[in-house]
Amino acid sequence: MESNKAELVKLKVYGNSESRDAYVIRDFLKRSVVTFEWIPVSNIEAFHEIFPELVVACKNLPAVQLPSGEFIFDPTVEDIACNLGWITKPKHKEYDVSIFGGGPAGLSAAVYAASEGLSAVLVEREAIGGQAGTSSRIENYLGFPSGISGNDLAERARQQALKFGVEILLIRKSMKAQFIDQKLHVDFTDGNKIIARSNISATGVEYARLDLPEEDKYLNAGVYYGAGASEALLCADRHVFIVGGGNSAGQAALNFCKHARKVTMIIRGDNLSDSLSYYLLARIEKKKKIEVLFNSRITGLAGHNSIKRVASAVGEGAMAVTFVHRYLHDKY
Repeated sequence: MESNKAELVKLKVYGNSESRDAYVIRDFLKRSVVTFEWIPVSNIEAFHEIFPELVVACKNLPAVQLPSGEFIFDPTVEDIACNLGWITKPKHKEYDVSIFGGGPAGLSAAVYAASEGLSAVLVEREAIGGQAGTSSRIENYLGFPSGISGNDLAERARQQALKFGVEILLIRKSMKAQFIDQKLHVDFTDGNKIIARSNISATGVEYARLDLPEEDKYLNAGVYYGAGASEALLCADRHVFIVGGGNSAGQAALNFCKHARKVTMIIRGDNLSDSLSYYLLARIEKKKKIEVLFNSRITGLAGHNSIKRVASAVGEGAMAVTFVHRYLHDKY
């Protein structure tokens, strides 16, 4: 990956607004600090109307137009990364230290190790930044008094790591790891291997799920995990529901309310002060477009291709709410 990739890369993404695959691509590009233009297209026939001269046989959306002008259809994020030259083989057979996880903790460890002269390799299975990379704004991180978006913070850390010679292996999943002669031997699913004399695991946490029977049906098609920074601009005049009361949820609510008609936070507890930093709590309380439902939880989801309705238990009663398409939302 080039250190100035964000300045060099500009893509166009064509797809249906309700497409799971299109969301995954937008989210990956946003977290990777890649400039891209989103062009909503209902289906492949509508795409043909835009590009009648393009010979496309039996192709599916989404489509990504690369800086060269070439199109790739129905790509995975790995396909996009490969076409951009981001996926490389390990340069060395053995390293002083391997770091698994490309969030702030993993990036910090990589910078500190490499700055002391150690050969370091950082392995990330998705996009650099981890959970923090999905945050629309981080204001309580030392050194950024005006705040910084999670993906910008991660990009700066990535560039700093590259400056010290850290090797970054993106979109890598390991299939086997074992200690042999006091060294960690890792086999990746793509057939590559690395050996490290020491290892740091900074793989973070997984999001708590709603644990509803319909959840997988609507995953990335109405139900989204993370702060949803890539989707905020698509929520104009819509009603967005955010489940959770932590700092990421609070920042997401403040970000979405700049564009959405209304934002509803659904909280299991009876207050936000137990889980939310004071500076966020004070801002949310002043926003008329943000409402908070306490002692509440989602009990059911409904809709055809994307969520149209949600059932929520509020205290003793239950209510049916019509959703608005992204990040637990769809238009009234």
